[in-house]
Amino acid sequence: MMGLALSYAFVFLAALPIRYMRLTFGRKTFTTVSVLSAGVLFATGLWQWALVYSSISLLIGLYIELEDRHFSIFQSSSVSVLATLGLIGASLVSYSQLSAVSLQRLLADRVTPLMEQLQQVPRFKEASVDSILWFLPSGIIVTMMVVLFVSLTLNRTPTTKKQQFEMRMFRLPDWFIWVFLAALGGTFIKTSVPAVSMVGLNLLTVVLAAYFFQGLAVFTYFLDRLAIFGFWRLLAYFIVFFQMFLFISGLGILDYWFDFRPQGLTNSNNKKIKKIKRSTK
Repeated sequence: MMGLALSYAFVFLAALPIRYMRLTFGRKTFTTVSVLSAGVLFATGLWQWALVYSSISLLIGLYIELEDRHFSIFQSSSVSVLATLGLIGASLVSYSQLSAVSLQRLLADRVTPLMEQLQQVPRFKEASVDSILWFLPSGIIVTMMVVLFVSLTLNRTPTTKKQQFEMRMFRLPDWFIWVFLAALGGTFIKTSVPAVSMVGLNLLTVVLAAYFFQGLAVFTYFLDRLAIFGFWRLLAYFIVFFQMFLFISGLGILDYWFDFRPQGLTNSNNKKIKKIKRSTK
């Protein structure tokens, strides 16, 4: 289980130096180093880590390109996550064809060690290879969302203040509530096609993760209002991330109807964001 935790920690923390390298050295140097590094990993037989490194580099690099063009957090995240998901899918299909192994067998061979480690946790004792494979798409997407969140919140750059304002006022588009309702219906409405329920459950997982980040923005607003900082704020975030996922996701969903953050605050922060953008050009 420790090996699994360390692997995930590497994936999340790798976002920090990758984002720093892109911001510091620019697009050309970043692209060259990323391609060469992935090529070295692949040439030495570490194709899985080559794919992980390439995926994180594309995810972070494309997000920054869109960020520089003043796309919103939602737009930049959506495009970069979908593009990275396409890279991962195309790479896995290509590798399975080159190695003459079916994609399902290829994934099952890689998932089996993960399943054995997960089964050490009582909650996942009944986990199987098939169940993990079914949830692999949503697991990959949520992982990429967390990687982006880590890279945006833990990095210190000249645009940090602007990002803090934008993330504090983060809000999903209004139409996204219909995606949530569709995923909810696909998950719990009984049909003669079992795949519909699994697709709905994958989509619901991704949607709840997206609303978690909106709920986290609302939660941060309340912490600011209560003037909770330092150790107590860190403790609050720790509890939120490890114990209150569904509660915070629900808070994000309720924000669609109740708009917990006052409109005046939103307008004030938008003015501050524009001022910071002008000063960082």
